[in-house]
Amino acid sequence: MTAKPDLAEHFRRLEAELVSADVWRSREALEARMTPDFVEFAAAGRVYDRAALVAALLGKEPGARRVEDFTVRELAPTIALVTYRSVIDRPSGDPPSISLRSSIWRLEDGRWRMTFHHWTPAG
Repeated sequence: MTAKPDLAEHFRRLEAELVSADVWRSREALEARMTPDFVEFAAAGRVYDRAALVAALLGKEPGARRVEDFTVRELAPTIALVTYRSVIDRPSGDPPSISLRSSIWRLEDGRWRMTFHHWTPAG
């Protein structure tokens, strides 16, 4: 079932926060947005748990990105699936970096937190 527009906008904000420089500067901010049992399947088959992903992101500068084809599907009252296309333009004039992304968010204690993320390059 497709999510209500206000819930979809809420998830759009949550996804944007997770790739913001402010969040990437803080271990606490990163961890607060993911469940303790978080897992990510990244490009080339790399698998991250929460601790590994936090270590990989902490202190780095995320690239500016556009989000296209953003959808939210409520799988259950406390589970949502978010899918979208992420586009990072390259200042060098090279073709943009495009990836397809999906996230599963879980509502716990009144707060949505990401429990799973997958991304794969897309042309």
